[in-house]
Amino acid sequence: MNFRYPIFLDLSGKRCVVAGEGFEVAAKVRALAEASADVVYLNPRAVPEIAYLAESGRITWEAREFRPEDLDQCFLIITCRPDNAEIFRLAEQRKVLCNAVDDPKNCRYSYGSVHRHGDLTIGISTNGTAPALAVRIKQRLQQEVGPEYGELLEILRRLRPEINARIADFERRKALWYEIVDSPALSLLREENREAAYSLIRSLLDRAVNSILHS
Repeated sequence: MNFRYPIFLDLSGKRCVVAGEGFEVAAKVRALAEASADVVYLNPRAVPEIAYLAESGRITWEAREFRPEDLDQCFLIITCRPDNAEIFRLAEQRKVLCNAVDDPKNCRYSYGSVHRHGDLTIGISTNGTAPALAVRIKQRLQQEVGPEYGELLEILRRLRPEINARIADFERRKALWYEIVDSPALSLLREENREAAYSLIRSLLDRAVNSILHS
């Protein structure tokens, strides 16, 4: 195994196939749907969570077994079936990314343990050596990196176009980003003082713009 190249994918509109059933399959299907992928679930049966996603129109469920032609126009496939090795072989032939659940020898990529708050996503991988360690690290991050980080990112996402428009110089813009991140804004958000946090960030932006105008 050599799952050492980290990457975050934009799966919007990409055909992603999930075949088979098992402990982690429903979570994989839900995560693909949440990533705005075009999800096709292939299995004669579906657990309630997957059936609900299909009924609500968020995924497509075809109540049948996997067929090789299901890989046509496919971006990635997740499989949890007895014939994982054959599906992996077919996927490799077609240059389709393949993940076989709990079957690393039949995977082109792996899933790490993920800690998420809004736009903040932290992925943790042990290259398949000790998933339990990744879980413990995630639990520690859950204690140390709280929802205030997601709130800060939401504020900055809204302000980013204005910052880019008002501060053309890259170095000055970079300095402002670090000033915001290092400011008490996170502490204010942690204390649920959102108005004060937003006012502080706006004041830092205005000060940075004024310093440019008077330089």
